[in-house]
Amino acid sequence: MARSTTHSARGGIGWVLVLAAAAVGAVAFYIVTPKEESSGESLIHVAISAEALFNVGPLVVTNSMVGAVLAAVILLAGAWYVTRQATLVPGRLQSMLELPVEYMANIASGSTSRWRSYVALVIGLFLMILVANWLGLLPGVGTIGLVHHEEGHETLAPFVRPASADLNFTLGLAIITFVTFVWWAVRLHGPIGYLRELVGEPRYMAPLMFPIHLISELSRLVSLSMRLFGNVFAGEVLLATMLALTTAAVFVLPLAFFVPAVFLGLELIFGAVQALVFALLTMTYITMAIAEREGGHGADEHKADDEHAATTPEDRSPSPA
Repeated sequence: MARSTTHSARGGIGWVLVLAAAAVGAVAFYIVTPKEESSGESLIHVAISAEALFNVGPLVVTNSMVGAVLAAVILLAGAWYVTRQATLVPGRLQSMLELPVEYMANIASGSTSRWRSYVALVIGLFLMILVANWLGLLPGVGTIGLVHHEEGHETLAPFVRPASADLNFTLGLAIITFVTFVWWAVRLHGPIGYLRELVGEPRYMAPLMFPIHLISELSRLVSLSMRLFGNVFAGEVLLATMLALTTAAVFVLPLAFFVPAVFLGLELIFGAVQALVFALLTMTYITMAIAEREGGHGADEHKADDEHAATTPEDRSPSPA
């Protein structure tokens, strides 16, 4: 009797699950199936350029700008917590916040003896890009927004979009990096010395080498911005495609939960990798601008300054006889 009751209960639960799956699949199929008047439309829509939300005077506020502001607010909140609530024995949250800072500082400390002058920029770029990339993986980001009707088509303008998926954001970061390492080169070598590096050796090859070196310098600006933008935008399109494919058919409904989760995990890793690559390239370009100066007397001067600063009054006092 008990066995039959258990069997009937399992059968009832099985029928409930089947009916629930069929209902969800029918709803998903109805939502993603194009209507007759909109035949030929794509199941997904990811715009290359950021969508405008509203205007503040002459300033057009886009959804990628909202994503950048949210990333900055998160970083400011983390900085406030570390500076105001930090303890000598760090807790889990404090350790988690300090881990990327210490990791990037350890990497930068092995670059040049002037690493303290630019380590803040390297860490700031890494954290800003990391938070901006991971912000795009949160539920609702890129999926909740305003629906616009353009030429008979409905397009969604999300309220929040990953800032790194906008070329304006990545280009702005690349310009900061470009100006920084050029400033270091001009500061250490002087304007004439920097131009001599662009001219190269021997001097009679200057008409050929100067344009090549100049294009090489400017190509760093393009490669930094396009690499980050291309990878983040491709990840955004990939996630949207996987969501559309796994919810478009009823028979793959169980995959609608598993497949996006796998790609979300991959995007979590790729977001950290892209932030690390951008920060390390920035440090590498600055290191290359300082390298020749560090190989000369400049390194000896800094080494002597560090040794002098590390010497305490007790070390300088004569030892008792």
